Amino acid sequence: MRSNSIDFDLLFDADEYFRTEYSPWTFFAYPTSLAVEKGLPPDEPACQMLGEIQSRGIEVAIWINGIGNDTNYFCYKKHDIHRLMDALSELEASDRFGENYLSKRCDELFELLE
Repeated sequence: MRSNSIDFDLLFDADEYFRTEYSPWTFFAYPTSLAVEKGLPPDEPACQMLGEIQSRGIEVAIWINGIGNDTNYFCYKKHDIHRLMDALSELEASDRFGENYLSKRCDELFELLE
């Protein structure tokens, strides 16, 4: 797994953010039991997408067992919602990821547990 596109030092602490008056907003979920190094999904394109979003200056985190047990999430801070939606639209419109990539991949990863 190449996670070199992600700057782990820039990931915010989702648990700490949750303890404030805000809750992280999630945009990708996958089973914790399938996670690899540092809680990443077992999916290189999803990791690359996280790095792409991060490279656009959007604060992101990997939230391990955040909302539900055995579920990891990519999440962001509430104030970045419009910037994230714009970035996801751009990235998913590219040939590199494809339309609704994160949604489809989320479903596929959870289906692996069935």
